[in-house]
Amino acid sequence: MLWWSWVLLWTVLVLLGAAFLGLMLWRLVKTFFALLRDTESAAAEFSQRWEDAAAGVQRPVRVAPDPALFTPVGQAVADYRAGRDQRETARLRRRIERKDRMGRPQRIGDIRRAERKGMFNG
Repeated sequence: MLWWSWVLLWTVLVLLGAAFLGLMLWRLVKTFFALLRDTESAAAEFSQRWEDAAAGVQRPVRVAPDPALFTPVGQAVADYRAGRDQRETARLRRRIERKDRMGRPQRIGDIRRAERKGMFNG
């Protein structure tokens, strides 16, 4: 074969390959934008349904807390310990009330812990 036929052959092959890749890229972009439109409509529908559902609720829907990324470590530890103590006190109060309701004897540890927290089982 002559040298110019090789150049012509490879030029045609490269152009065909580039056209194929361009066509595939165009289909991918078109599909991506269609998916993006569908996602946007689904998000709009979801937010509308969420607002409609939240409108009928007496108590407000729980709002997500602020991210604690920039909270000082000491304050984060203090907040955690305060929450932990509140949960422990609520658990203790529920356990004491449940045993009172059922007529069962209280645990000595519960009574001592309640007294330390200022709760008196009278």
